[in-house]
Amino acid sequence: MYDFETERVAGEIRSRGARRVLVQLPDGLRPYAFDLVESLSKETGAEVILSGDSCYGACDLASRQTSELDADLLVHYGHTPFVETDIPVLYVEARIPVDVAALVKAALPLMDGWRCVALATTVQHAHQLGEVADALRAAGKEPYTGKGGGKTPLDGQVLGCMYAAATAVPAEVDGFLFVGGGNFHPLGLALSSGKPVVIANPYNGTVTPLGDSELMQLAKRRAAAIAYAKNAKRIGILVSSKPGQAAMEMARGVRDKLNARGISAFLIYLDEVKPQTLENFSEADAFVDTACPRIALDGVPGVARPILTLPEVSVLTGDRTWEDLWSRGYLA
Repeated sequence: MYDFETERVAGEIRSRGARRVLVQLPDGLRPYAFDLVESLSKETGAEVILSGDSCYGACDLASRQTSELDADLLVHYGHTPFVETDIPVLYVEARIPVDVAALVKAALPLMDGWRCVALATTVQHAHQLGEVADALRAAGKEPYTGKGGGKTPLDGQVLGCMYAAATAVPAEVDGFLFVGGGNFHPLGLALSSGKPVVIANPYNGTVTPLGDSELMQLAKRRAAAIAYAKNAKRIGILVSSKPGQAAMEMARGVRDKLNARGISAFLIYLDEVKPQTLENFSEADAFVDTACPRIALDGVPGVARPILTLPEVSVLTGDRTWEDLWSRGYLA
């Protein structure tokens, strides 16, 4: 299903004269890891090593591991460039072909009355958004695709923490057609744009609207987390060591602001947020997540104490109201 571009990758390894290569794969691609390494090793003669550490996105680049192994090249699958680094990195998108005609046909009844449709997707399907746009035009719709740039270089591309490329569309857009699996990115689109979202899932062929109930459930959970955290006396501020998530200066600012309001805040520097790690810090009444917002919004299984995002801390400290936060750029 995935395009691993083994010929291109092998060609890059040979052209660079790389003798030791580290391959980094997200969890969803790891079932294919051994076959991929075997193919690359045979075609290049290089020593190909698999990274067994986390790979949550291009923000989670295995730059330290590449240096420790003295590898000549890091091959990072499933994402586009996100962070600046001194190590040589080859990004491979791991594209997945989509049956555009079938998805658009199934989505049209859910977009009845929409004239202008904005398109959004993840990196795996961005190469086919042009085909989706053509299919919508043929159906009498006017498609818009936000221009990529910066952290999301592909048109219409969204990340778990970033929706600028997708939401850079005219105000008259009636809603979004999201091509991809899961509900997190559609929720982010809805929170960032205030528009309805239809989800076209190419993995199982289903097309569903993002329901208002899901947004309300999220709102209730987040409001409850903030309300609970207002009684906190001690708060742990989580600071990631991952290259694209590290926000130490921002974390220090939050710590100082909380301290000024009589709340004892402590910086916790870590590579990965795990339930046991947080549970061992039993003195904390709550946590603040300065890394990927998905950590707070998805929750950490087994951790009952609230984990707030950076924007939610502004409600905790009284700098913003809940209503203002919910209505304007919740993930900003």
